[in-house]
Amino acid sequence: MKTNITMTLLAVCGALAFSAGCGKNEGAAPPAAKDTQTPADAATAQSQKVAEAQQKADAERAAQAAQAAELAKAEAMKQAAAEKLAAEKAAAEKIAAEKLAQPAAATAQGRIQSLIDTAKSLTGQNKYAEALKVIGELANLKLTPEQQALVDGLKQTAQKQAAQAATDKAAADASKAIGDALGGKK
Repeated sequence: MKTNITMTLLAVCGALAFSAGCGKNEGAAPPAAKDTQTPADAATAQSQKVAEAQQKADAERAAQAAQAAELAKAEAMKQAAAEKLAAEKAAAEKIAAEKLAQPAAATAQGRIQSLIDTAKSLTGQNKYAEALKVIGELANLKLTPEQQALVDGLKQTAQKQAAQAATDKAAADASKAIGDALGGKK
């Protein structure tokens, strides 16, 4: 008897299941829409789009920062090159000025030596006033210590001899005047 009840029960359940499956909607089920998303999927997709946009913006900022760094580096290199060029130009100008100064200094030294030689010659010719005048010109020039010592010696000699010559002339003039006064003029 248990077997009959079990069999009957299975038959009733099968019939119910069959009747539930065979309702008025016997047509094919409509296909699910492919583009429709559940709200959770839509939120996930939206957050992915935001994350991608953020990553793209970060990448653009990084590229701009790298470009700015390259521009700054190029500007620094340009500035360094300009400073190097200015230093080289200043060095070249200094060398050129020194080269120009050398002949000028040599010319000045030549002129100084010429004036010293002239003063010696005039002193040797007993032209003391003229020698002192030349020595006066030397006072305005920049002399080496050796030249200054030589000029000072020439000046002392010329002054001493000029004073002696003036004294000798005065004595000669006085003697002549006395001689003329005593002997009378002829």
